[in-house]
Parts: sequence; C-alpha cells; structure tokens
Amino acid sequence: MSLEGLSDEALLALVARGEEEALRWLFRRYAGAFLGLARRMGLDANAQEDVVQEAFVRVWKNARQFDPRRASARAWLLAVGHHTAVDFVRRLEARPKPLEPQGEEAEEAFDLPGDGLDEEGHLDRIRLQGALRHLDPEEQEVIQILYYQGHSHQEAARLLGIPLGTLKTRVRRALLRLKEVLREP
Repeated sequence: MSLEGLSDEALLALVARGEEEALRWLFRRYAGAFLGLARRMGLDANAQEDVVQEAFVRVWKNARQFDPRRASARAWLLAVGHHTAVDFVRRLEARPKPLEPQGEEAEEAFDLPGDGLDEEGHLDRIRLQGALRHLDPEEQEVIQILYYQGHSHQEAARLLGIPLGTLKTRVRRALLRLKEVLREP
C-alpha cells in the first residue's frame, strides 16, 4: 500500500501504531520546514540537522499524543519542530559564547570581501555581528532574546517587561535596519 496520498493526520495515526514508512513520508514532507526553523534560529548546518533528527524522534515517540480535535497534523508537527529547535538553542545557551568577535575576527568584521555569504549561502556570522552593532540597545536586546536565545515573542515581551506590540515594533525596526546595513558594500 502506498502512503503517498495519505493526509498528514492519517500518517500520524500510522506512526502512532509504529509504522516506520509513515514516518518516512512525514520526514519527506516536513524535514525542510524543520531545517528552516533551525536556520532562522541561527543554528549552523550541523545543529540544524540535529534538530531535524531530534524532532522526528519526538514525532515517533509522541505521535499517540496527537489529537486532531485540538490541532491539525501540520500545526502539531510544526509545533514539535519549533519546540525542538527552541530546546536545542536553550541547551546551547548553557555553553556561553561571546556575541562580539574576538581578536582578528573583530578587525575583519566590517571589511569582509564579497557579499557576506559563506559557501552555503548563509550570512557570515561575523558580518552579522558587526551589523548588530548598528542597532539601538533596545533593538539588539530583542534580536538577542528572539534569535539567539530562541524565545517566543510572548516570552520575550514578558522577559523585557514590555507590551507584545512594542516588542514586535522593535523587532520589525531592527530587522529592517539589519537588512539595510547588510546590503551596504
């Protein structure tokens, strides 16, 4: 029996019964989305792959918890992917890393050759860190909390003690400024 045409809900039901082929089909459908979530949280390629693997282990183990009356399969799967990526980022936070470049990296931060992308087409971390210095302290803080620490918008607003709308305005302003700075030669 081919599982290709089955809905995500049907595939999750089969996964809950231990059908590995159903998990393979879900992987084909959602691995890219999980990679994208991890990439947006600033994880490198290896960490992104770890997030995808960990997320699908969670899907395999917790498929029985899916309740189609509470959410669509897509929403449930994306929530698993998101929570896995956030947990991964939080575990990394236990091992602090400097946000500012050190030594030679600091000297190169503003005069990198090319368009600031590495061989995989990702923004160069050093160039991004340099661009972050162009933001107001409040904007730096929201970017740090959302994208480096992996908090949700609601969590970030609560941590900063500001209304959610204010947080979203700061994020929007910060991202627009980063876009401008990174486009500059």
